[in-house]
Amino acid sequence: MTFDSNPILDFANNYEFPEYSDQDGFHKVVAFGDESHKCPIYVKQVPPCTAGCPAGEDIRGYHNLLTGVEKSDNKWDDAWYRIVETNPFPAIMGRICPHPCESTCNRQHREESIGINAVEHAIGEHGIDAGLKLHPPGEDSGKHVAVIGAGPAGLSVAYQLRRKGHAVTIYDFNEKPGGMMLYGIMGYRVERRVLEAEVGKIIDLGIEMKMGVRIGTDVSLEKLEKDYDAVFIGVGAQTGRSLPIQGFKNRPETTNAIEFLRAYEIHGDAVNIGKKVIVIGDGNVAMDVARLARRLGSEATIISAVPREDMNCYPDEFEDAIEEGAKIEYLAGTLEVLENGDGVRGVKCAKMVKKENGEEGWNAKIPFLRYKTTDEIFEIEADMVVASIGQTTDMKGFEDSIHEKTSLLKLDKNLRVVGKENVFGGGDALKVDLITTAVGHGRKAADSIDAFLHGLALPQEQYKSVIKVKEQDINYFFHSQQVKRKHNVAENIVGNHDEVLEVLTKEQAEEESKRCMSCGLCFDCNQCAAFCPQDAISRYRKNPIGEVMYTHYTKCVGCHLCSLVCPTGYIQMGMGEGL
Repeated sequence: MTFDSNPILDFANNYEFPEYSDQDGFHKVVAFGDESHKCPIYVKQVPPCTAGCPAGEDIRGYHNLLTGVEKSDNKWDDAWYRIVETNPFPAIMGRICPHPCESTCNRQHREESIGINAVEHAIGEHGIDAGLKLHPPGEDSGKHVAVIGAGPAGLSVAYQLRRKGHAVTIYDFNEKPGGMMLYGIMGYRVERRVLEAEVGKIIDLGIEMKMGVRIGTDVSLEKLEKDYDAVFIGVGAQTGRSLPIQGFKNRPETTNAIEFLRAYEIHGDAVNIGKKVIVIGDGNVAMDVARLARRLGSEATIISAVPREDMNCYPDEFEDAIEEGAKIEYLAGTLEVLENGDGVRGVKCAKMVKKENGEEGWNAKIPFLRYKTTDEIFEIEADMVVASIGQTTDMKGFEDSIHEKTSLLKLDKNLRVVGKENVFGGGDALKVDLITTAVGHGRKAADSIDAFLHGLALPQEQYKSVIKVKEQDINYFFHSQQVKRKHNVAENIVGNHDEVLEVLTKEQAEEESKRCMSCGLCFDCNQCAAFCPQDAISRYRKNPIGEVMYTHYTKCVGCHLCSLVCPTGYIQMGMGEGL
């Protein structure tokens, strides 16, 4: 039996590989591909981490600086300056941000996301240790903006406005600036030296501070609208919700989480709390209250109406609270605060169970609504009850700028108050959310205010393509595990307010940055040149980032191998599209 000759198979079987000529390893990966009319183009896309960061940080950029992909004479300084383009609080956010960016990181499809928050923490610490200053104010515009609120949103907008050359005056009813970063985040999470350093850098840009001033009482919003060229409202959510049950009254023994934390920030260890503190709630703030109570020498019991898997707190917050000695009661609905004369002796609770399929609220978005009380009643002893069931804004003085039902600011897509020409807003006054969200609102509002002050059309958000993992060859990357920061829990927690989270060393941070896949932008891996069978790609290592690889289109036959093996998805077969 005879077979027809197959020239392609014969060529492959008889092919002789050339000798390797590169002293550093393989000179050429021999590969074959089809031909087409399409040639590669280089398309920079937004990485999913930046798309998932409410502050809009260039996360890929500062990782590439630390790894040397992006050339720099001082990579740590430049990494800090890259972050503060959008977020002036890297040391604070590196400690407290729940890092939604990591949940969108494409590296998780390989093994584990990049420790973005840990690297930001290290960069922020470097900025403080090195005494780095924020970008200086821009050329004086002759315009003056009033900012209401010295929290993350107000400080963020003030910083960005000063960079654009506008004068800024901040009004706040507190004695010190910082908002909930100061009065809601305890020192064991963010040392006060860190908070003072990063807030101080902003104020040092020449911002006038008017503390202890309450809008609606000391000065009206209407007057500020007339006296200033523009106004930004960023009052934050500094009002805690009370528990709507019998026995919960306006007294020291029954308070809300915001007042509890605020009282400690004002009075320190001299603050008077109970010996047995019950915290009602399942979020991060409830964990903070319990952890603070333990440091003040009290027993702390958290009452959660839902099981662990439905609690609203982040895993590390929960684990820290338990490790520090807090107790927890799951599936317990609080019915009444039990009184003892003028004081408190405990709470009456009912066991909770999950609602049956079809019962009202059985599939509600809010986990608490999926459960119901039973007839199983029990009591828990306590002499202080703290409600941690949410927080809201105090919008007295802003009645003409809010939604009637929600008491939140009524803003358009440019963060301008609906019906007002020169009033803008953001932060928790728009939506009670993350601190990093408030920082992002401040930056975006500054862009809108700047355009308004210059008589320009307000900026329109442009569509930007976000790189998808299916566009990348992530098998290029060796498996590696995320570097974890150490949590230092003291043997004796009472009176110990030392920071719990330990910053990575610079060496550790750089190693973690090396795990970044530079999604959507070339990092000079040379894969495309190594696989190109036409020798159509040249490498110019001294060129700026993203311009290192060059395709000689007179040699390219459109085999698309370069696109297939690109780890970042930067190469697309776009030239000739549609022909």
